[in-house]
Amino acid sequence: MTGATSDGAAARRYRVTTRGMSYGPHAVADLNGKVLFVRGAAPAEEVEVSIREERRNFAYAEVVSVLRPSGVRRQPPCLYLPRCGGCPWQHLDYAAQLAAKETIVREQLRRLAGIEASLAPIIASPREYGYRQRLKLRVQAGAVGFHAAASHTLVSLDHCLLAAPEIDAAIAWTTELVRTLRTRVRRAELIASGMDDGRVVLVGEAEGQWVAADERSCHDWLNRHEPVGGLLLHGRRWRRVWGDDRVTVFPEVDLPLALRAGTFMQVNPEANRLLVATVVGLVGPPSGQRVLDFYAGAGNFALPLARRGATVVAVEQQPWAAADGAANARRLGIRDCRFLNARVEQALDSLLASNARFSVAILDPPRSGAAAVVDPLLRLAPARIIYVSCDPATLARDLRQLACRYRIGVIQPIDLFPHTYHVETVVECRLER
Repeated sequence: MTGATSDGAAARRYRVTTRGMSYGPHAVADLNGKVLFVRGAAPAEEVEVSIREERRNFAYAEVVSVLRPSGVRRQPPCLYLPRCGGCPWQHLDYAAQLAAKETIVREQLRRLAGIEASLAPIIASPREYGYRQRLKLRVQAGAVGFHAAASHTLVSLDHCLLAAPEIDAAIAWTTELVRTLRTRVRRAELIASGMDDGRVVLVGEAEGQWVAADERSCHDWLNRHEPVGGLLLHGRRWRRVWGDDRVTVFPEVDLPLALRAGTFMQVNPEANRLLVATVVGLVGPPSGQRVLDFYAGAGNFALPLARRGATVVAVEQQPWAAADGAANARRLGIRDCRFLNARVEQALDSLLASNARFSVAILDPPRSGAAAVVDPLLRLAPARIIYVSCDPATLARDLRQLACRYRIGVIQPIDLFPHTYHVETVVECRLER
Protein backbone atom coordinates (compact mmCIF):
# COMPACT_ATOMS: atom_id res chain seq x y z
CA MET A 1 0.00 0.00 0.00
CA THR A 2 1.30 3.42 -0.88
CA GLY A 3 0.34 6.78 0.54
CA ALA A 4 -0.46 10.00 -1.24
CA THR A 5 2.14 11.56 -3.50
CA SER A 6 3.17 15.20 -3.53
CA ASP A 7 1.50 15.74 -6.93
CA GLY A 8 -1.84 17.43 -6.27
CA ALA A 9 -3.58 15.50 -9.07
CA ALA A 10 -2.48 12.19 -7.58
CA ALA A 11 -2.66 13.16 -3.92
CA ARG A 12 -5.54 10.83 -3.28
CA ARG A 13 -4.20 7.75 -5.07
CA TYR A 14 -3.25 4.55 -3.28
CA ARG A 15 -2.18 1.02 -4.10
CA VAL A 16 -4.36 -1.65 -2.46
CA THR A 17 -5.12 -5.36 -2.75
CA THR A 18 -8.80 -6.29 -2.72
CA ARG A 19 -10.31 -9.02 -0.53
CA GLY A 20 -13.62 -9.86 -2.19
CA MET A 21 -16.89 -8.36 -3.39
CA SER A 22 -19.33 -6.37 -1.27
CA TYR A 23 -23.10 -6.44 -1.49
CA GLY A 24 -22.99 -3.64 -3.99
CA PRO A 25 -21.01 -2.64 -7.08
CA HIS A 26 -17.69 -2.62 -5.21
CA ALA A 27 -14.80 -4.86 -4.32
CA VAL A 28 -13.53 -4.46 -0.75
CA ALA A 29 -10.03 -3.55 0.41
CA ASP A 30 -8.42 -2.12 3.57
CA LEU A 31 -6.70 1.25 3.74
CA ASN A 32 -5.21 2.78 6.90
CA GLY A 33 -7.73 1.11 9.17
CA LYS A 34 -10.70 1.91 6.96
CA VAL A 35 -12.79 -0.31 4.71
CA LEU A 36 -12.34 0.80 1.12
CA PHE A 37 -15.12 0.13 -1.42
CA VAL A 38 -13.56 0.05 -4.88
CA ARG A 39 -15.79 0.28 -7.94
CA GLY A 40 -14.48 -1.58 -10.97
CA ALA A 41 -12.16 -3.92 -9.07
CA ALA A 42 -12.26 -7.72 -8.86
CA PRO A 43 -11.45 -9.99 -5.91
CA ALA A 44 -7.82 -10.62 -5.00
CA GLU A 45 -6.18 -8.13 -7.32
CA GLU A 46 -3.76 -5.27 -6.84
CA VAL A 47 -5.07 -1.94 -8.07
CA GLU A 48 -4.22 1.72 -7.95
CA VAL A 49 -7.26 3.63 -6.77
CA SER A 50 -8.45 7.20 -6.45
CA ILE A 51 -10.49 8.16 -3.38
CA ARG A 52 -13.86 9.53 -4.46
CA GLU A 53 -15.60 10.00 -1.10
CA GLU A 54 -14.33 9.51 2.45
CA ARG A 55 -16.27 8.87 5.63
CA ARG A 56 -15.14 8.23 9.19
CA ASN A 57 -14.81 4.43 8.96
CA PHE A 58 -14.90 3.77 5.23
CA ALA A 59 -14.28 5.35 1.85
CA TYR A 60 -15.31 4.95 -1.79
CA ALA A 61 -12.74 4.74 -4.56
CA GLU A 62 -12.43 4.19 -8.29
CA VAL A 63 -9.87 2.03 -10.08
CA VAL A 64 -7.19 4.11 -11.80
CA SER A 65 -5.19 1.13 -13.07
CA VAL A 66 -5.05 -2.63 -12.52
CA LEU A 67 -1.53 -3.50 -11.39
CA ARG A 68 -1.98 -7.27 -10.87
CA PRO A 69 -5.24 -8.57 -12.39
CA SER A 70 -7.41 -11.06 -10.57
CA GLY A 71 -7.69 -14.50 -12.11
CA VAL A 72 -11.45 -13.97 -12.42
CA ARG A 73 -11.27 -10.63 -14.25
CA ARG A 74 -12.43 -10.55 -17.86
CA GLN A 75 -13.00 -7.91 -20.52
CA PRO A 76 -16.70 -6.96 -20.36
CA PRO A 77 -18.38 -7.51 -23.74
CA CYS A 78 -20.65 -4.49 -23.26
CA LEU A 79 -19.56 -1.44 -25.27
CA TYR A 80 -21.12 0.96 -22.74
CA LEU A 81 -18.94 -0.16 -19.84
CA PRO A 82 -17.35 1.11 -17.66
CA ARG A 83 -19.49 4.29 -17.92
CA CYS A 84 -22.88 2.58 -17.62
CA GLY A 85 -23.84 1.64 -14.07
CA GLY A 86 -26.31 -1.10 -15.02
CA CYS A 87 -23.93 -4.11 -14.91
CA PRO A 88 -21.35 -3.42 -12.19
CA TRP A 89 -20.10 -7.03 -12.08
CA GLN A 90 -19.74 -7.75 -15.80
CA HIS A 91 -15.94 -7.59 -15.47
CA LEU A 92 -16.05 -10.81 -13.37
CA ASP A 93 -16.41 -14.20 -15.01
CA TYR A 94 -19.78 -15.79 -14.25
CA ALA A 95 -18.46 -18.51 -11.94
CA ALA A 96 -16.83 -15.80 -9.80
CA GLN A 97 -20.08 -13.85 -9.67
CA LEU A 98 -21.91 -16.92 -8.38
CA ALA A 99 -19.24 -17.62 -5.76
CA ALA A 100 -19.32 -14.01 -4.58
CA LYS A 101 -23.11 -14.08 -4.20
CA GLU A 102 -22.93 -17.24 -2.09
CA THR A 103 -20.35 -15.57 0.13
CA ILE A 104 -22.44 -12.40 0.47
CA VAL A 105 -25.54 -14.32 1.60
CA ARG A 106 -23.51 -16.39 4.07
CA GLU A 107 -21.71 -13.35 5.51
CA GLN A 108 -24.85 -11.21 5.82
CA LEU A 109 -26.63 -13.99 7.72
CA ARG A 110 -23.62 -14.52 9.99
CA ARG A 111 -22.87 -10.85 10.63
CA LEU A 112 -26.40 -9.42 10.90
CA ALA A 113 -28.35 -12.38 12.28
CA GLY A 114 -25.75 -14.58 13.96
CA ILE A 115 -26.85 -17.46 11.75
CA GLU A 116 -24.03 -19.91 11.08
CA ALA A 117 -25.67 -22.13 8.51
CA SER A 118 -24.54 -23.96 5.41
CA LEU A 119 -26.02 -22.85 2.11
CA ALA A 120 -27.14 -25.06 -0.70
CA PRO A 121 -24.97 -24.37 -3.78
CA ILE A 122 -26.27 -21.35 -5.65
CA ILE A 123 -28.51 -22.09 -8.65
CA ALA A 124 -27.19 -20.30 -11.74
CA SER A 125 -29.31 -18.40 -14.22
CA PRO A 126 -29.82 -20.48 -17.37
CA ARG A 127 -28.68 -17.44 -19.38
CA GLU A 128 -25.92 -14.91 -18.69
CA TYR A 129 -27.09 -12.53 -21.40
CA GLY A 130 -30.41 -11.88 -23.12
CA TYR A 131 -32.28 -13.00 -20.02
CA ARG A 132 -34.36 -9.93 -19.20
CA GLN A 133 -37.98 -9.95 -20.35
CA ARG A 134 -38.37 -6.55 -18.63
CA LEU A 135 -35.99 -3.63 -19.02
CA LYS A 136 -36.52 -0.34 -17.19
CA LEU A 137 -34.78 2.69 -18.71
CA ARG A 138 -34.22 6.23 -17.51
CA VAL A 139 -35.27 9.11 -19.75
CA GLN A 140 -33.50 12.47 -19.86
CA ALA A 141 -33.59 15.20 -22.51
CA GLY A 142 -34.97 12.90 -25.20
CA ALA A 143 -32.47 10.10 -24.56
CA VAL A 144 -32.95 6.71 -22.89
CA GLY A 145 -30.43 4.61 -21.00
CA PHE A 146 -29.02 3.96 -17.55
CA HIS A 147 -27.34 6.19 -15.04
CA ALA A 148 -23.57 6.27 -15.11
CA ALA A 149 -21.83 4.59 -12.20
CA ALA A 150 -22.30 6.54 -8.94
CA SER A 151 -24.04 9.45 -10.63
CA HIS A 152 -27.31 10.72 -12.09
CA THR A 153 -25.74 11.35 -15.49
CA LEU A 154 -27.53 9.40 -18.19
CA VAL A 155 -25.57 7.01 -20.40
CA SER A 156 -27.60 6.98 -23.61
CA LEU A 157 -27.78 3.59 -25.30
CA ASP A 158 -29.33 1.80 -28.28
CA HIS A 159 -28.68 -1.79 -27.15
CA CYS A 160 -28.41 -3.84 -23.96
CA LEU A 161 -26.76 -7.26 -23.78
CA LEU A 162 -29.01 -8.29 -20.87
CA ALA A 163 -32.22 -7.66 -22.80
CA ALA A 164 -34.15 -10.32 -24.67
CA PRO A 165 -33.74 -9.76 -28.45
CA GLU A 166 -37.20 -8.26 -28.95
CA ILE A 167 -36.61 -5.79 -26.12
CA ASP A 168 -33.14 -4.89 -27.39
CA ALA A 169 -34.63 -4.09 -30.80
CA ALA A 170 -37.23 -1.78 -29.23
CA ILE A 171 -34.79 0.47 -27.29
CA ALA A 172 -34.17 2.73 -30.30
CA TRP A 173 -37.93 2.92 -30.97
CA THR A 174 -38.42 4.08 -27.38
CA THR A 175 -35.95 6.92 -27.93
CA GLU A 176 -37.88 7.85 -31.07
CA LEU A 177 -41.15 8.06 -29.12
CA VAL A 178 -39.94 10.10 -26.14
CA ARG A 179 -38.38 12.66 -28.49
CA THR A 180 -41.74 13.30 -30.13
CA LEU A 181 -43.81 13.64 -26.95
CA ARG A 182 -44.67 16.82 -25.14
CA THR A 183 -45.73 14.77 -22.13
CA ARG A 184 -42.66 14.49 -19.92
CA VAL A 185 -41.67 10.81 -19.63
CA ARG A 186 -39.08 10.08 -16.93
CA ARG A 187 -38.93 6.28 -17.06
CA ALA A 188 -39.69 3.75 -19.79
CA GLU A 189 -40.08 0.02 -19.35
CA LEU A 190 -40.04 -2.50 -22.18
CA ILE A 191 -41.77 -5.82 -21.49
CA ALA A 192 -41.69 -8.88 -23.75
CA SER A 193 -45.07 -10.40 -24.55
CA GLY A 194 -43.92 -13.77 -23.18
CA MET A 195 -45.35 -15.70 -26.14
CA ASP A 196 -42.17 -16.04 -28.26
CA ASP A 197 -43.78 -13.89 -30.94
CA GLY A 198 -41.24 -11.06 -30.80
CA ARG A 199 -43.81 -8.59 -29.51
CA VAL A 200 -43.28 -6.08 -26.71
CA VAL A 201 -45.25 -3.59 -24.64
CA LEU A 202 -43.85 -0.17 -23.74
CA VAL A 203 -44.81 1.44 -20.40
CA GLY A 204 -43.91 5.08 -19.84
CA GLU A 205 -44.03 6.76 -16.43
CA ALA A 206 -44.60 10.49 -16.75
CA GLU A 207 -44.17 13.57 -14.62
CA GLY A 208 -47.02 16.03 -14.68
CA GLN A 209 -50.14 15.93 -16.80
CA TRP A 210 -50.95 14.16 -20.02
CA VAL A 211 -50.65 16.48 -23.03
CA ALA A 212 -53.63 15.82 -25.28
CA ALA A 213 -51.68 16.83 -28.41
CA ASP A 214 -49.59 13.63 -27.97
CA GLU A 215 -52.58 11.40 -28.82
CA ARG A 216 -51.82 11.33 -32.53
CA SER A 217 -48.07 10.88 -31.98
CA CYS A 218 -48.65 7.80 -29.82
CA HIS A 219 -51.13 6.32 -32.26
CA ASP A 220 -48.84 6.85 -35.25
CA TRP A 221 -45.76 5.55 -33.40
CA LEU A 222 -47.58 2.33 -32.49
CA ASN A 223 -48.70 1.83 -36.10
CA ARG A 224 -45.13 2.31 -37.38
CA HIS A 225 -43.69 -0.39 -35.13
CA GLU A 226 -45.65 -3.58 -35.67
CA PRO A 227 -43.70 -5.63 -33.07
CA VAL A 228 -44.95 -3.26 -30.35
CA GLY A 229 -48.28 -4.72 -29.26
CA GLY A 230 -49.22 -2.02 -26.80
CA LEU A 231 -48.25 1.34 -25.36
CA LEU A 232 -49.17 2.49 -21.85
CA LEU A 233 -48.42 5.98 -20.53
CA HIS A 234 -49.36 6.90 -16.98
CA GLY A 235 -48.87 9.64 -14.43
CA ARG A 236 -50.46 10.78 -11.23
CA ARG A 237 -54.20 10.09 -11.56
CA TRP A 238 -54.12 9.40 -15.30
CA ARG A 239 -53.49 6.42 -17.56
CA ARG A 240 -53.62 6.10 -21.36
CA VAL A 241 -53.41 2.84 -23.36
CA TRP A 242 -52.97 2.22 -27.10
CA GLY A 243 -53.18 -1.31 -28.45
CA ASP A 244 -53.04 -4.31 -26.11
CA ASP A 245 -51.07 -3.83 -22.87
CA ARG A 246 -51.35 -7.44 -21.75
CA VAL A 247 -48.37 -9.79 -21.48
CA THR A 248 -48.02 -13.46 -20.58
CA VAL A 249 -45.70 -15.02 -18.02
CA PHE A 250 -45.00 -18.69 -17.39
CA PRO A 251 -44.09 -19.44 -13.76
CA GLU A 252 -44.18 -23.03 -14.99
CA VAL A 253 -43.80 -24.02 -18.63
CA ASP A 254 -47.42 -25.18 -18.86
CA LEU A 255 -48.94 -22.40 -16.72
CA PRO A 256 -49.57 -19.21 -18.75
CA LEU A 257 -50.66 -16.20 -16.70
CA ALA A 258 -52.06 -13.13 -18.47
CA LEU A 259 -51.06 -9.85 -16.81
CA ARG A 260 -51.56 -6.19 -17.53
CA ALA A 261 -48.35 -4.28 -18.11
CA GLY A 262 -47.32 -2.75 -14.81
CA THR A 263 -48.21 -5.80 -12.74
CA PHE A 264 -45.05 -7.08 -11.05
CA MET A 265 -43.27 -9.98 -12.70
CA GLN A 266 -39.72 -11.28 -12.38
CA VAL A 267 -37.32 -10.02 -15.04
CA ASN A 268 -35.72 -13.43 -15.74
CA PRO A 269 -38.42 -15.94 -16.77
CA GLU A 270 -36.22 -19.03 -16.97
CA ALA A 271 -34.59 -18.39 -13.59
CA ASN A 272 -38.01 -17.55 -12.13
CA ARG A 273 -39.19 -21.04 -13.05
CA LEU A 274 -36.26 -22.41 -11.03
CA LEU A 275 -37.33 -20.16 -8.15
CA VAL A 276 -40.93 -21.38 -8.35
CA ALA A 277 -39.77 -25.01 -8.48
CA THR A 278 -37.63 -24.41 -5.38
CA VAL A 279 -40.54 -22.94 -3.39
CA VAL A 280 -42.97 -25.64 -4.53
CA GLY A 281 -40.42 -28.30 -3.58
CA LEU A 282 -39.92 -26.82 -0.10
CA VAL A 283 -43.68 -26.60 0.51
CA GLY A 284 -43.79 -30.33 -0.17
CA PRO A 285 -46.82 -32.44 -1.11
CA PRO A 286 -49.48 -29.72 -1.34
CA SER A 287 -52.60 -31.83 -1.00
CA GLY A 288 -54.35 -30.89 2.24
CA GLN A 289 -51.97 -28.02 3.01
CA ARG A 290 -53.29 -24.55 3.80
CA VAL A 291 -50.86 -22.02 2.37
CA LEU A 292 -50.73 -18.29 3.06
CA ASP A 293 -48.91 -16.35 0.33
CA PHE A 294 -47.92 -12.81 1.34
CA TYR A 295 -46.81 -10.22 -1.27
CA ALA A 296 -48.33 -12.65 -3.76
CA GLY A 297 -48.33 -10.48 -6.87
CA ALA A 298 -50.46 -12.13 -9.54
CA GLY A 299 -49.86 -15.65 -8.18
CA ASN A 300 -46.28 -16.56 -9.08
CA PHE A 301 -46.25 -19.11 -6.23
CA ALA A 302 -49.93 -19.27 -5.28
CA LEU A 303 -51.27 -20.64 -8.56
CA PRO A 304 -48.63 -23.38 -9.04
CA LEU A 305 -49.37 -24.57 -5.48
CA ALA A 306 -53.15 -24.32 -5.77
CA ARG A 307 -53.29 -26.33 -8.97
CA ARG A 308 -51.44 -29.11 -7.17
CA GLY A 309 -54.08 -29.34 -4.46
CA ALA A 310 -53.10 -26.79 -1.81
CA THR A 311 -55.68 -24.37 -0.44
CA VAL A 312 -54.10 -20.94 -0.88
CA VAL A 313 -54.90 -17.48 0.45
CA ALA A 314 -52.88 -14.97 -1.59
CA VAL A 315 -52.49 -11.44 -0.18
CA GLU A 316 -51.46 -8.63 -2.52
CA GLN A 317 -51.64 -4.88 -1.95
CA GLN A 318 -51.70 -3.72 -5.58
CA PRO A 319 -55.31 -3.97 -6.79
CA TRP A 320 -54.49 -4.72 -10.44
CA ALA A 321 -52.07 -7.52 -9.49
CA ALA A 322 -54.63 -9.14 -7.19
CA ALA A 323 -57.28 -8.78 -9.89
CA ASP A 324 -54.99 -10.35 -12.51
CA GLY A 325 -54.26 -13.25 -10.15
CA ALA A 326 -57.94 -13.88 -9.46
CA ALA A 327 -58.78 -13.66 -13.18
CA ASN A 328 -56.09 -16.21 -14.03
CA ALA A 329 -57.34 -18.59 -11.34
CA ARG A 330 -60.85 -18.42 -12.82
CA ARG A 331 -59.61 -18.84 -16.40
CA LEU A 332 -57.49 -21.86 -15.47
CA GLY A 333 -60.19 -23.46 -13.34
CA ILE A 334 -58.09 -23.25 -10.17
CA ARG A 335 -60.65 -23.13 -7.38
CA ASP A 336 -58.75 -23.26 -4.12
CA CYS A 337 -56.87 -19.98 -4.51
CA ARG A 338 -58.40 -16.84 -3.03
CA PHE A 339 -56.80 -13.44 -3.68
CA LEU A 340 -57.14 -10.71 -1.05
CA ASN A 341 -56.42 -7.15 -2.14
CA ALA A 342 -55.05 -5.82 1.15
CA ARG A 343 -51.93 -4.71 2.92
CA VAL A 344 -50.18 -7.68 4.51
CA GLU A 345 -50.43 -6.07 7.96
CA GLN A 346 -54.20 -5.68 7.61
CA ALA A 347 -54.65 -9.22 6.35
CA LEU A 348 -52.65 -10.57 9.28
CA ASP A 349 -54.85 -8.69 11.77
CA SER A 350 -57.97 -10.22 10.21
CA LEU A 351 -56.49 -13.71 10.13
CA LEU A 352 -55.43 -13.49 13.77
CA ALA A 353 -58.88 -12.25 14.77
CA SER A 354 -60.50 -15.23 13.04
CA ASN A 355 -58.06 -17.76 14.55
CA ALA A 356 -57.05 -18.92 11.07
CA ARG A 357 -54.48 -21.70 10.84
CA PHE A 358 -51.98 -22.37 8.07
CA SER A 359 -49.40 -25.07 7.52
CA VAL A 360 -47.13 -22.84 5.41
CA ALA A 361 -46.68 -19.09 4.97
CA ILE A 362 -44.73 -17.77 1.99
CA LEU A 363 -43.10 -14.35 2.26
CA ASP A 364 -41.82 -12.64 -0.89
CA PRO A 365 -41.49 -9.01 0.24
CA PRO A 366 -39.94 -6.06 -1.60
CA ARG A 367 -36.29 -5.18 -1.07
CA SER A 368 -37.14 -3.43 2.22
CA GLY A 369 -38.11 -6.77 3.74
CA ALA A 370 -40.97 -7.83 6.00
CA ALA A 371 -40.10 -6.18 9.34
CA ALA A 372 -43.64 -4.82 9.81
CA VAL A 373 -45.22 -8.27 9.64
CA VAL A 374 -42.78 -10.44 11.58
CA ASP A 375 -44.39 -9.92 15.01
CA PRO A 376 -47.97 -10.72 13.91
CA LEU A 377 -46.65 -13.62 11.84
CA LEU A 378 -44.99 -15.01 14.96
CA ARG A 379 -48.40 -14.88 16.67
CA LEU A 380 -50.08 -16.59 13.73
CA ALA A 381 -47.37 -19.28 13.98
CA PRO A 382 -47.70 -21.30 10.78
CA ALA A 383 -45.85 -24.61 10.98
CA ARG A 384 -43.37 -23.42 8.35
CA ILE A 385 -42.35 -20.17 6.69
CA ILE A 386 -40.76 -20.03 3.25
CA TYR A 387 -39.04 -16.65 2.98
CA VAL A 388 -38.10 -15.49 -0.53
CA SER A 389 -35.76 -12.49 -0.40
CA CYS A 390 -34.07 -10.23 -2.95
CA ASP A 391 -31.93 -8.50 -0.30
CA PRO A 392 -29.61 -10.49 1.99
CA ALA A 393 -29.37 -7.67 4.55
CA THR A 394 -33.12 -7.31 5.18
CA LEU A 395 -33.46 -11.08 5.03
CA ALA A 396 -30.89 -11.41 7.83
CA ARG A 397 -32.67 -8.74 9.90
CA ASP A 398 -36.03 -10.52 9.63
CA LEU A 399 -34.62 -14.01 10.22
CA ARG A 400 -32.99 -12.77 13.41
CA GLN A 401 -36.49 -11.98 14.72
CA LEU A 402 -38.06 -15.17 13.41
CA ALA A 403 -35.30 -17.26 15.02
CA CYS A 404 -36.91 -16.80 18.44
CA ARG A 405 -39.55 -19.39 17.43
CA TYR A 406 -38.32 -20.86 14.15
CA ARG A 407 -35.39 -23.07 13.27
CA ILE A 408 -33.61 -22.15 10.04
CA GLY A 409 -33.52 -25.03 7.56
CA VAL A 410 -32.68 -24.93 3.85
CA ILE A 411 -31.00 -21.75 2.56
CA GLN A 412 -31.01 -21.71 -1.24
CA PRO A 413 -29.52 -18.78 -3.20
CA ILE A 414 -30.64 -18.39 -6.83
CA ASP A 415 -29.16 -16.01 -9.40
CA LEU A 416 -31.91 -14.13 -11.21
CA PHE A 417 -29.69 -11.14 -12.03
CA PRO A 418 -26.35 -12.02 -13.70
CA HIS A 419 -23.77 -9.20 -13.86
CA THR A 420 -25.31 -7.40 -10.90
CA TYR A 421 -24.79 -7.92 -7.16
CA HIS A 422 -28.47 -8.81 -6.61
CA VAL A 423 -29.30 -12.34 -5.50
CA GLU A 424 -32.52 -14.13 -4.63
CA THR A 425 -32.49 -16.34 -1.52
CA VAL A 426 -35.09 -18.88 -0.42
CA VAL A 427 -35.05 -19.86 3.27
CA GLU A 428 -37.15 -22.51 4.99
CA CYS A 429 -38.07 -21.87 8.64
CA ARG A 430 -39.67 -24.53 10.85
CA LEU A 431 -41.69 -23.77 13.97
CA GLU A 432 -40.10 -25.18 17.11
CA ARG A 433 -42.76 -26.62 19.39
